[in-house]
Amino acid sequence: MTLDELKTEISERIESEQDKLDSLNNRKSRKDRNYYISEGMLLAFQIVADYLGDLEVLE
Repeated sequence: MTLDELKTEISERIESEQDKLDSLNNRKSRKDRNYYISEGMLLAFQIVADYLGDLEVLE
């Protein structure tokens, strides 16, 4: 897998997790376990995406 393919996959996962969070927010006012799992996944993917951006600068 190339760096560009990895960045594309991570971007897609970020969008997917953001969609899940939006759907969970719209469905309930009370945040449940799935909301926090999706929020954590989104943060993790964003951290990895930032890290990959830093690696690209070093190339």
